[in-house]
Amino acid sequence: MKNLKRAGILFLLLALTTGIVFAAGGRDGGGPIRMSVSQTSSDQSPWQKGSLAFADHINSRSGGRYQAQVFANASLSQGNYTIMMEQIQSGALQVGVESLTVLGAYNEKPGILQMPFAFADEAHVVRFLELNDPTWAGWMRDFENSQFVILGASPRPMRQFNNNQRMIRTVQDMQGLIFRVPVNPMFVAILEGLGARPVPAPSSEIYTGIQLGTFHGEDNSVQIQYDFRTFEVAKNFTVINYISDLSFIFMNRDFYYAQSEADRRLFLEAAAEFVRVNIQEDSAYYNVAMEAGRRLGVEFYVMPEANKQAFRDRLAPFYAQYQARYTPAEWNGFFDAVRRVAP
Repeated sequence: MKNLKRAGILFLLLALTTGIVFAAGGRDGGGPIRMSVSQTSSDQSPWQKGSLAFADHINSRSGGRYQAQVFANASLSQGNYTIMMEQIQSGALQVGVESLTVLGAYNEKPGILQMPFAFADEAHVVRFLELNDPTWAGWMRDFENSQFVILGASPRPMRQFNNNQRMIRTVQDMQGLIFRVPVNPMFVAILEGLGARPVPAPSSEIYTGIQLGTFHGEDNSVQIQYDFRTFEVAKNFTVINYISDLSFIFMNRDFYYAQSEADRRLFLEAAAEFVRVNIQEDSAYYNVAMEAGRRLGVEFYVMPEANKQAFRDRLAPFYAQYQARYTPAEWNGFFDAVRRVAP
């Protein structure tokens, strides 16, 4: 994350069609079109700062046609990302920011990006996205079937292991450890494949769950574990870079296609600003989180690449089962693109 040098990734959606007139984000008496930008993280997070850059770009470049306002903590959606997604689908909100983990519920094919050990680091994900691979681009267009237009994406910090029992240096160290995982069957299957005991639970339960012994630890990025104070209750942190993720900025489909071609280009340009700032802020926040962890007594172990092969071998049945969801052309096309830009 610290070595990311590229500033932006932008998925250009080139199919321009005629849309219906959108009401929820409309004008008041001929004034600017209101645009609500909702994200589920805090008002100090990289998502918030990237969203502000997106809104500022639109407000300053649209000649007064739009008035974009950012809302942190999903404050227009009771703090609930499920409600936020429904509001964007219906058009009650115009723009959202969320992770691939969340958007995968609407389109499972892009979830292949989260295959364990598919990517070496965030910079590898950046290079893959910049390819605009046809297989991947097609999956991005498929989100329109769920009323979402993907404007842009950037890599999220990669997932790591932390627990309060022992340092994970080999796959044998995973045996019997109880990990909180997202409420997502894919993560449950991965942790079971590695010999751990996954317990799906919302992020709000991480700290108290470890404190009370419900979990021994969690799999999450350095930054997220710092945010959720996991460092206070689990101090055996293995930097393994085993699962990648994305941050998406997306728009209600009807709203997008109801605007002019020039304004649609403006939205994509603004999304590039979101991506640039989000990558920059994630990189800076990594250093903040690592230093905070060290001050709290967290021991960080960076796993050598050679040690990861045993993890891959244990997951061979999972890989085979997951591959069955894709056509050979999809599977091979995706991984050929990943290999072309590998370190």
